[in-house]
Amino acid sequence: MKTRNIRFFFLLSTILLGFLSSCKKDNEEIPALAKPQIGTLEIGSGNNKTVKAGSDLHLEGDIVAEALIAKIEIEVHQEGGGQYKFTKAYTDGKYIGVKNATFHEHIDVPADAPAGAYHFHFTVTDKAGNATTAESPLTIQGSDAKVAYKLVFTEVAGEAHGDHFHDLAEKEKVEPIAISFDEKGTALAGGHAHLNPAGIYKIELKQFDASSKEIQGQYISNKATADYYKAFLTGGSFVLNPNSSTGNGAIFQTKETTYGDGSAVNGATETTGIITYFTAGKDNEGEKNVFFVLRKFNDASTKSKVTRTDWNLSDYATKFAGQDLIKLSFELHAEEGED
Repeated sequence: MKTRNIRFFFLLSTILLGFLSSCKKDNEEIPALAKPQIGTLEIGSGNNKTVKAGSDLHLEGDIVAEALIAKIEIEVHQEGGGQYKFTKAYTDGKYIGVKNATFHEHIDVPADAPAGAYHFHFTVTDKAGNATTAESPLTIQGSDAKVAYKLVFTEVAGEAHGDHFHDLAEKEKVEPIAISFDEKGTALAGGHAHLNPAGIYKIELKQFDASSKEIQGQYISNKATADYYKAFLTGGSFVLNPNSSTGNGAIFQTKETTYGDGSAVNGATETTGIITYFTAGKDNEGEKNVFFVLRKFNDASTKSKVTRTDWNLSDYATKFAGQDLIKLSFELHAEEGED
């Protein structure tokens, strides 16, 4: 009996020592060392600390974090009592979980940012909870071009199924990604859309008149009007989800539910694309040059012939006679760890 108790005590002691040793190793992986160090940070072209609204802000600098980088946060806010600000955060991707990193990014400055004096904050937090912030004055100059169109990407919850989505629902605390365009469809801000390839995004098309009033509702004011219009996402040679062997292909589902007059939109072929849901899918990781197109057909009967798998056709213009009323050009980066 005593021998058995001794053996049990020895086994229990071994397990306890192993557990304590494991805990010690886990703690050693995140050492309580010095705070992150941020080297000389270039802000703006030639470090001029100036940028135009509707363009991108060049940032470059070296980071050393003994306890490994956990997140990088950027905030730009108005000086002199102004309330305008914009932010950007990196919580995964190539900068996270490493000790040494050269941060080099171009941060999109919203085209509607008021011109004037701003304050720039660049904060690095390590896995031990230590944080270091580099600060600088920043001048934002007025935009040269007026915003004529905008695409707003907002990540949502849902499930991809064939050529469409199920159970779409809003997510909490999601920061939309906005891309602004001039009247020719050239990107002014947010021209590099960084999306999680596995994410599902609600895309809203916005169009503005000379007074900056939204006027995109004109295309779906009623069924008779909407029958002439359909959205496409061309370029990029996407692997479509119905053709994917892994079920990780792209889906672009136009999905309004009502017309401007309050009547219901019935069926997939009636939807237009002022509101669309999109996923690139892991089969399409990487960078793609794409165009968001709103096409006006010559004949109202054409729309009923456009299926859910026609949105990326290279010959859509030949197949569906009409004209590209709106054609917005931008880069789509579908990469793991993107916001």
